Amino acid sequence: MTSEVIAPPTAGAGFPNLAVLPPRVRVIMLVTAQWLSHSINVLAEIGVADHLVDGPRTVAEIATATETDPDALYRVLRAAASLGVFAERPDGRFELTPDADCLRSDTPGSLRNFARHVGHACRLQSYASMVDTVRTGDQAFRKVHGMQSFDFYAAHPHLAEVFNGAMTAFSEAAADELSGLGDFGRFGVIADIGGGHGHMLSAVLRAHSGVKGILFDRPEVLAGADPVLERNGVQDRVTRTPGDFFADVPVADAYVLKSVLHDWTDDECVTILGNIRRRIGDNADARVILFEATVPELNTFDFSKLMDIEMLVNLGGRERTEAEWRALFHRSGFELATTTRATPPNWVLEAKPR
Repeated sequence: MTSEVIAPPTAGAGFPNLAVLPPRVRVIMLVTAQWLSHSINVLAEIGVADHLVDGPRTVAEIATATETDPDALYRVLRAAASLGVFAERPDGRFELTPDADCLRSDTPGSLRNFARHVGHACRLQSYASMVDTVRTGDQAFRKVHGMQSFDFYAAHPHLAEVFNGAMTAFSEAAADELSGLGDFGRFGVIADIGGGHGHMLSAVLRAHSGVKGILFDRPEVLAGADPVLERNGVQDRVTRTPGDFFADVPVADAYVLKSVLHDWTDDECVTILGNIRRRIGDNADARVILFEATVPELNTFDFSKLMDIEMLVNLGGRERTEAEWRALFHRSGFELATTTRATPPNWVLEAKPR
């Protein structure tokens, strides 16, 4: 490396403003961004933030608590702290920052499990084969591991626990906002398809006391739902229904799917939506409500365009434009009725039977 790579103007001020850097330096920063993400993922994996809740600690103390090498740990912490994730004090101790707080296990909407999930070797191995995906269109994860991601998690419960924890944290953080963007009170029964532990469904039911819910997911996922439903006081209004949405779904007046369809190909989505359409039958008032990203056209930056790379490499699904969502609904017997922008990258997409 050369002195071309300039530091942020203020230590710990955050990632440099790429727009003001020369093109060559900007590309260097982008190419080497994995050095930073790997560092943060490792600090999340070993739980550093949890060990700083009670105040600053020396590297030696953190290393003892995390069973790590003090020198190696210091170098990783120093890199993260230079961008505001943790902070190094003049006395050599490290402390939490607002960004580092996001990596605490006990923070609402914690990103610790997400960082652990993204940084796990099984996913990084897929990215090492990404060039083959670009050449062939075949999913790298399946090529590297010999199976789809969700089958891999089923075979490795400890990884499934991390993944489910990451997805639960996202649902928990977004549930109140998203549940307030739909007119759910008009439905008698709402089925949350692939609803995980029920954070989204709980938020909807809390806001609409006359509505009942169905939480539909794989049996091993539903096993963790009771504490969430009980904490939200909706356990008596929710039917837990294990199943496979590729085979069938329960009967309901409305179907909610949060960040589900982006995991799957168009043909697989048509199967899922087709099962819902079959269950709806001639109920013209039934609705499908998606909480998904919608990719903007041309060169506009949107996080959904980066999420789409993860779908391409590790899951085989895709993020979709509004036109692609319309086409997908049409193939499945629905018509896209309304779209509502939520906190990026989320949108609320409501479809009706046609």
